[in-house]
Amino acid sequence: MRQMAKTTTDHWTSAGVNYLKELSNTDYTLRAHAELPNYDFPLFEGRLSSLKSIMQFHLTCPWPQNKNSPLNEGILTFDKSSGGTKMKTGFALHFWDLSERLRYKVEDSFMRFLFDKAGSGDLKSLATKVNVSYPFICQLRRGLYSIPSKLLIEIAKIANEDLFIVEMNIEYARTRHGNVSKIHFPIIPSKAMASLVGHVFGDGYIGKKKRQFEYCNDNPNLLNEVRGYVREIFELEPMTERSNRIGYSTIVGEVLEKFGAHLAPKIFSEKNVPEWIKYGSDDIKTAFLKALFDDDGSVMFSKGYNAKGINFYQIRDKSKLQSSHKFLSEIRELLKEFNILAGEPHLRKFYRIHGEDHAISYINITNYKSILNFYYRIGLTDGEKFNRLKKIIARAPENIKQLVEVKKQN
Repeated sequence: MRQMAKTTTDHWTSAGVNYLKELSNTDYTLRAHAELPNYDFPLFEGRLSSLKSIMQFHLTCPWPQNKNSPLNEGILTFDKSSGGTKMKTGFALHFWDLSERLRYKVEDSFMRFLFDKAGSGDLKSLATKVNVSYPFICQLRRGLYSIPSKLLIEIAKIANEDLFIVEMNIEYARTRHGNVSKIHFPIIPSKAMASLVGHVFGDGYIGKKKRQFEYCNDNPNLLNEVRGYVREIFELEPMTERSNRIGYSTIVGEVLEKFGAHLAPKIFSEKNVPEWIKYGSDDIKTAFLKALFDDDGSVMFSKGYNAKGINFYQIRDKSKLQSSHKFLSEIRELLKEFNILAGEPHLRKFYRIHGEDHAISYINITNYKSILNFYYRIGLTDGEKFNRLKKIIARAPENIKQLVEVKKQN
């Protein structure tokens, strides 16, 4: 059984569409059902050849139709507060959303079925139609090579096969010279993805030309965190690795960029907080915020003085100052959702380097209650910065600690 999409939040319960494939002599049998809040609703059962479009699932679902919200735009969900009558779509990334530089390994028996259907038994004619050699077509049909994205989409179109069905049969993705990634499509928002996107806003890097992803930090715990999240989503290990830097192939950067991360050079970026994070679950928001503060945040603590604070900095080209302050304001609003009050964005200074004028801006958190909420709700990765934060917490007045603890428990 293959699950297409399923999520749960405080206000939404998903209808995850599930499929079961059975191989017969010349065709596939497909059974599909929707996992509704209290029961499973059958959607389809029959030969793949009789399923002309994934939209047949949508047309048979037991809820009011909404032509502006088709299934292929995202995840079908029910609004519990409206009695299960409102449909909403969620962000999802499909293989056809990525660039043509990616290649895919498709399940062998489905690949033969797809090519035979597209060529009507004549692979030579199919090779001519798609402008590739006959030997290459034969090797692709046998599953000897991964197939370029553009060619896979073209052959699916000729075969009149829905791309959702094709996507269900993808075993892994890769670039021509990159490592194999057993990524699961469609790719949906997650805590791991939110953290990685946050790290790109921080100490991460995505090349503008090749889309390779690199992360540099002197804290080994942060390197391990990024390594773990990449492994969770992409099932990939670093292609390059040094004491304070890890690097990954194109597919990682491609996906992160589609989820809202910016490309190099970061100094000129005008990216804001991605919408899927703004309206995501608390886990997604806190993962994003934690990554930002782990990389570009600082903690101010002094033994001899009561000075204390958590700051978040952003450096942008002077011409991007307004968009930088807009981003900082969005971070401030996210923090407020967790009862963490930060000051308004401020310009710290301009400076000139390599013939360019840069601006450093920041927001800060200075009151004990907000710092305690940050400690309990967002947190930082183990390291020198987190140790300073724990010293501030230890010095916080007991009455404020107790107040925050009570709210945390409730």
